[in-house]
Amino acid sequence: MTVNIRNLRTAEPIPKTRLVELHTGSLLKRLELLRSLQNAFEESDWSPEEREAVEMAGLIAFKNTDLWKAAYSDLKTVLAQREHLPRGNKDRRRGAARRKSNKSSSR
Repeated sequence: MTVNIRNLRTAEPIPKTRLVELHTGSLLKRLELLRSLQNAFEESDWSPEEREAVEMAGLIAFKNTDLWKAAYSDLKTVLAQREHLPRGNKDRRRGAARRKSNKSSSR
C-alpha cells in the first residue's frame, strides 16, 4: 500500500535558528498548525502505514510526541521574545470600527 502523506495533517520540524528569522505572522500560523494536530495516534483514524510513512519522512503528526513538544516549546520561546500588542477589549474594537465606518459613510 502506497501512502500519500500530503493528504495527512502534519508539520515540518523547523530549527529554532530558522524560527527566529521568520515573520511573526508566519510564527503564529505555525502555532495554529501545531495546535491543530491530533493528540495521539491511538485517537486518530490513521493506519499504521500512514504513521510509519510520516515518521520516516521526519514530520510532526501527533501532540504526544517528543518532536511536537520540542517544536511547540521552541516556537513559544521565539514568540515570547517578540513584541506583543494587546488587542484591547471588544467594546473598544467595536467602537473603533463604528467610528471608522461613520467616517467613510460621511464622505
